Amino acid sequence: MTIDLAALHGGPRTEPLGWTVAADTLCTAFAAQVARHPERSAVLADDGELTYRQLGSAVAATAAAVRDAVGDAPAGGGRAALLCRHGATTITGLLAALAGGRAYVPLEPSFPAERLAHILADSDPDVLLVDAAHAEWARELATAAGRPGLTVVHIGLPSPDPDLHEVLVGLASGAAADDPAYLLYTSGSTGEPKGVVQSHRNVLFGVANHVRNFALRPDDRTSVLTSFGYDMAVTDMFSAVLSGAAAVPSDIRTHGLAHLARTLARHRVTVYHSTPTVYRYLLASLGPDGRLPAVRAVLLGGEEVTRHDVELARRHFAPGAVFVNGYGTTEISFAAQYHIGPDAELDHAVVPVGRPLPGIEVVLVGTGGDRAEDTGEVVVRCAHVALGYHGLPELTSARFGEFEGVRAYRTGDIARRLPDGRLVFLGRADRMVKIRGYRVELGEVESRLAALPGVGHAAVVARDSGEGSGPRTKEIIAYAVPARDASVDPAALRAALARLLPDYMLPRTVVLVDALPMGPTGKLDVRALPEPPVPVPVAGDGSPPVGRDALEERIAAVWCAALGVESVPRAVSFFELGGHSLLMALVQERLAEALGQRIPLVQLVEHSTVAGLAAFLQAGPPAAEAAPNVAADRMRRRREARQRTAVPVEARS
Repeated sequence: MTIDLAALHGGPRTEPLGWTVAADTLCTAFAAQVARHPERSAVLADDGELTYRQLGSAVAATAAAVRDAVGDAPAGGGRAALLCRHGATTITGLLAALAGGRAYVPLEPSFPAERLAHILADSDPDVLLVDAAHAEWARELATAAGRPGLTVVHIGLPSPDPDLHEVLVGLASGAAADDPAYLLYTSGSTGEPKGVVQSHRNVLFGVANHVRNFALRPDDRTSVLTSFGYDMAVTDMFSAVLSGAAAVPSDIRTHGLAHLARTLARHRVTVYHSTPTVYRYLLASLGPDGRLPAVRAVLLGGEEVTRHDVELARRHFAPGAVFVNGYGTTEISFAAQYHIGPDAELDHAVVPVGRPLPGIEVVLVGTGGDRAEDTGEVVVRCAHVALGYHGLPELTSARFGEFEGVRAYRTGDIARRLPDGRLVFLGRADRMVKIRGYRVELGEVESRLAALPGVGHAAVVARDSGEGSGPRTKEIIAYAVPARDASVDPAALRAALARLLPDYMLPRTVVLVDALPMGPTGKLDVRALPEPPVPVPVAGDGSPPVGRDALEERIAAVWCAALGVESVPRAVSFFELGGHSLLMALVQERLAEALGQRIPLVQLVEHSTVAGLAAFLQAGPPAAEAAPNVAADRMRRRREARQRTAVPVEARS
């Protein structure tokens, strides 16, 4: 059954884009929008609001600064890494990289330094674009990556009164349609992230599909919530600035859920896109009566979507809002979508991911590699799948190739096709899982844990989280067998992993075991692994620990409700108790209600124990929620961490 998506989304709203997939690059497509809509808003962000003329001016100035510093891009395109805060600066920097003929490589500032240094070394850029807050850290990372002489260029600002003709001249690029446009690094089973390479032409193909399917036009405003190192941001940002619409980036990790809700409302965002986990936390923070009436379309992807998610959209967004569940990966962007109108009946508890998008075929194959009738591994046949993995020819050959004469990508996902053609995502064929919407290869976490001093063997599993005030999510549980004659502290092991892995890859807890249980085939018997301990010990009569004052009591009550426990120790970190960044953002809202004051999210992360937060608040009122110098604070904490021993190991007598 074919659905008229333009009609579903309010009629034939889409205007001619001024570019084509066949003939253009991301640079020429962006320049076309600057020429057509110079005075329209292009970016509405915490760090600046820019028209298309202003954004084009900043991009051209930064591209010129790069050329002055390192010259033109090498033949076939070089690479430019980016390290800056989530917002207008990042959009300026990545467009400047493209305008200079280079593929961009985003570095997420919240990631551990070792991971960023690996990405920097592996991608081998000839320039690193930064904002002022991250310049010092950029030089530290370059040194750690073995590139102490790497050129660092500051991302520029628009000129006061930019001349449109000069801006368009400055946006001219020598890039070709099949040149790489970006490297995005995803979790890898070998213990190191792998870089997915995609071309200008292929990105434009995905953007054209998205603009057409959502009937985007210049009066739309689209959210950009995920880090620019993930494919969701590619879709959101480029579909906006290549269609004359406005991109609205918001950094949840820094500012929290209330700030996100205010941003969406203030800028009247019309197209909302996030993972289901972020979506559920956002709507939980709004309360039962909170609404975002400008949102006409909500797109979720990255995790399982339920009927209840659709019902939430009908309650909180515009009366005619369309709900969309999507399926895709970094290697293919979106491959399938299911658009659900406001009056459509919901026939499944788990919402299907829909049908393949135009120009894409989804084939289900069996173990023998032939087409399966209704259930099998998802193979995407499309001329526009990614170019491959940077520097990994064997893995590229294993995942990318031809299927029945058409270029194809083997996803490793398992799906079932319903009689009406819709697809239902069933899970992974390997050990890849989704944690809060991020792809995590459990083998990478496992290999990192096994490599720590004092660890003999390790196993890592994913399971549903426990009860609490936040939506249920998947969480990682790690098991470690101490090496012979070694004594290790589980908390120290987790702390060591925190210096190596992003927070969404961190185990909720590390459980020490004498041996890993094996089944009759010699494989790990996951069902025989012991249950992890409850996050915190509960006092025998349910009473609070001795010595806790009234302020600590109110903080602890909010934590207990969020974590789903009866009691919390006053000197143990919220994150060690099973909390994560999104749950802390919800705690921020609950604390504002309980204490009558809003605490900046960065301070909640910094003072992450009950006692520490109470002492911070008693020392004086928290500063207004201005943009914090997160980079400087992070560098200080990392210097302190480097001075400590990663994992205490004591020889047993």
